[in-house]
Amino acid sequence: MKLRNLFVGAIASAFALAACQEKEQNLGVPDLSISVSEMTFEEAGGEQTLTVNATRDWKVQTDADWVVVDPASGEASADDQTVTVSVLENTGMDRTADIKFTIGMKSKYLTVSQAGPGGSTEALIVYYNDYDKVEAEKTYGSGSSWPYLDQFDGWMNQTGTGAANVEYAYSGMSARANSTSDSNYSDYPGSGKNNMFFGKSAYLATKNIALGGATDFTLTFGTEKYSQDNGSVFTKSEYHIFVSNDAAKWVEITDYTFAGDGTEGRWNLATANFSVPAGTENLSICIKVDVASSYRMDDFKLVISEGGAEVDFSKGVEMDFTAGGNTGGSTTAPESKGKKTVEEFIAAADTQNYYELTGTVSGFNPTYCSFDLTDATGKIYVYSVLDASKAEWTSKISNGGTITIYGQYLYYEQKSQHEVVNAYIVSFEGDGSGSVDSGKPETLIKATVAEFLAAEESSSVWYELTGEIISIAKQDYGNFTIKDATGEIYIYGMTSKWVGSNDKSFSQIGLKVGDTVTLGTLRGSYNGQPQGGGNPVPAFYISHVPGEGGEVVTPPAGETGEYEPQGVTWTLGEKAYDNTSGSNAQTGTVNGVSVSNLLKLGTGSLVGDATLHVAAGTKKLGFYCVAWKGKTAQVKFSVDGTEVTTITPAANTGATGNPPYTSITVTESDYYEVDLPSGATDVKVETLDPANGRVIFIGLKAITE
Repeated sequence: MKLRNLFVGAIASAFALAACQEKEQNLGVPDLSISVSEMTFEEAGGEQTLTVNATRDWKVQTDADWVVVDPASGEASADDQTVTVSVLENTGMDRTADIKFTIGMKSKYLTVSQAGPGGSTEALIVYYNDYDKVEAEKTYGSGSSWPYLDQFDGWMNQTGTGAANVEYAYSGMSARANSTSDSNYSDYPGSGKNNMFFGKSAYLATKNIALGGATDFTLTFGTEKYSQDNGSVFTKSEYHIFVSNDAAKWVEITDYTFAGDGTEGRWNLATANFSVPAGTENLSICIKVDVASSYRMDDFKLVISEGGAEVDFSKGVEMDFTAGGNTGGSTTAPESKGKKTVEEFIAAADTQNYYELTGTVSGFNPTYCSFDLTDATGKIYVYSVLDASKAEWTSKISNGGTITIYGQYLYYEQKSQHEVVNAYIVSFEGDGSGSVDSGKPETLIKATVAEFLAAEESSSVWYELTGEIISIAKQDYGNFTIKDATGEIYIYGMTSKWVGSNDKSFSQIGLKVGDTVTLGTLRGSYNGQPQGGGNPVPAFYISHVPGEGGEVVTPPAGETGEYEPQGVTWTLGEKAYDNTSGSNAQTGTVNGVSVSNLLKLGTGSLVGDATLHVAAGTKKLGFYCVAWKGKTAQVKFSVDGTEVTTITPAANTGATGNPPYTSITVTESDYYEVDLPSGATDVKVETLDPANGRVIFIGLKAITE
């Protein structure tokens, strides 16, 4: 009986395996293509066909009720699939719709246009700006920053019947060419290239749009929210639309929609329908956001439409959206309204005007040129410094020196903290070393977690805590939770040694959940909750014991030269970078070793490629390869057009931000060897998915044995 059951079970398993093998089909990497990208129809309508080729299940997305796509979805297949596009008769004006074909991680758009007896809609566009006159580059400030709007006019690309005499006002705004509106993170067909990035206390006002007698309008613009600190869901209460008929008194439009409501970190269209009183000659529109470094905007358009609720300009409130703004690019000192002590500055809470402050510097962070300013009346955190001041003064500032600045006030609600923003540095008196070591604590108070929780907040009293790591939130910044017998506490940032600012060296330590760590920290809080670490001065590492017990573990280390290229050169292709790439020169620290030449492929929205060159007789390529932080990636190797292999490097918390990379840690799992065909001397390497297109090659070596 047992043999019979075993035999029957084996047959059933074989059939099940065969069925699975028959059902599953390896179609390679996720890919999608459509045979045409545009279709044009006459007024009478009709139908046309196209083919879809998708290696994953696909579907169609559109809001156009005059276009029918059949079928509207399909399964993954190696074969082309025929799709019929039908269009209804058009009795109105010319119209256009963008039909989205998507497999999730990749999308293609079909633009359907149809003539109408009413003619072109171009005359309805009062103002449009895609901000794409010239693509922005990260060559400003110290040479690696995106341009503020007063440093670069390549974003001024306005068109439309009312655009001839527009003026702009802005603050905290920069033009950027990353995270674009036409990427795989966009759910509308954005223009791409440049977008407007809202920094701290940021707004962008477009003034004096001529209305030409029209009164009914629709305003649309693409926008995206992405933030590790503030969440990535678009929130209307943080994003404000103001309109004005005199550029002095402003009315907020709160009745608008965002098509991506509830989605995280994706571009989509915001739409506001409104009407203005007859006789309104000019309109000014200002977009202002409440949170810093979270929102972007693109494709700002005002068109004549059926309108909506009428704006009552008599209820306008005076707001100082001044022409030109102050974005940080100018070297001219802003006008100061007078001297104030820290106490007076906080009491005034004037977010519009500049005031002069003088005090002692502490907690200086040279990465951001941020610091605490203390005088006889109190202390305040200087969060942001104008770009020109930052470039001039960062190397000259040190803790303990006396500084004079002009600054604006901001209250940061998430930390219940008074701050100085957009500071202009007038003078500094000190040793000029730029050192942060002077703030290193000489004594630490040993405490249990319970004692630490009971202590008062302080920016000068340091504690020594020991506890077991029960969770790690961020490997790069060192955000984690520890516990001991008396309680648990969240540590907001820790470095591998005392540096006075967060250099993202936490991952070099090699800590994991279950380890017992000893650290030095200040007592702080966030939103009323106690925490260790903090901004600008994080906790610092002292020692730790692995979770299984044993000796204190030191961070992984490599040998000098181990991670440099050996016997391999290369030619950079599209979106590829190395140590010859100017302000984007690829260098960094790997396992504690300084590396002078890394090879990076891809950007945040584009794939990259390069051709590796090796000597004849090379049998293998050996190298470390890591994907961008939080991403997956696929890298294809080919010789003479024939694929050799494809690898899938793992995400690395140190592969983030701009070079030099400060804390890349690699292990054996990040090391690869690729066998080469006999006689191969040129090997093409390329990333395959635009949304996951960034990888870093470390220590490329030609292996001849």
